[in-house]
Amino acid sequence: MYTGHIGFALAAKGIRPQIPLWVLVVATQACDWVDAAVWPFGHPDPHSSRWLVAGDWTAQMASHSLPIVLGIAVVLSGLYYVSARDGRGAWLVAAVALSHVLADYVTADKPTWPGGPRLGLSLYHHPAADFVVEAGVVCIGWLLYLRSLPRGRSLAPAWVMLVVLLALQFAAAMMLRRTLGPD
Repeated sequence: MYTGHIGFALAAKGIRPQIPLWVLVVATQACDWVDAAVWPFGHPDPHSSRWLVAGDWTAQMASHSLPIVLGIAVVLSGLYYVSARDGRGAWLVAAVALSHVLADYVTADKPTWPGGPRLGLSLYHHPAADFVVEAGVVCIGWLLYLRSLPRGRSLAPAWVMLVVLLALQFAAAMMLRRTLGPD
């Protein structure tokens, strides 16, 4: 999932407005940021004693496995709780972090644990369907996000954000379509 992850962060902001949006965006993107951080270094192969080369896609996806995502959720929610003393908010931060892997199971196929079986619907192989699903998640999240905005405030920046997120998702769908061919 690409921009759909941001849709989950927006929805959570609408549910609990006192949580800063940046905290929720970090929570929903943490798995991908872990990937980006470890990509240059390579990983140990869980099936042998050899070290995988930097950029190995199979090893990289370990950050999307259930145990690692659960660990990311625990760490982020713990950090939020320590800083804000907001128990309900901490649970929501954990849920947003966990939403990453669940959303990715819809759009891609990800490992259940490092070296374990991969699960997912692989909507990336159907760019038009992927766009519809992700745009729907963004729009629903955006509608919930609007509840967090003060009354009387201009909605122009929120509309710009929605249009930009949908445009980014459309661009991603077009790149997938060019890479994979038409649905």
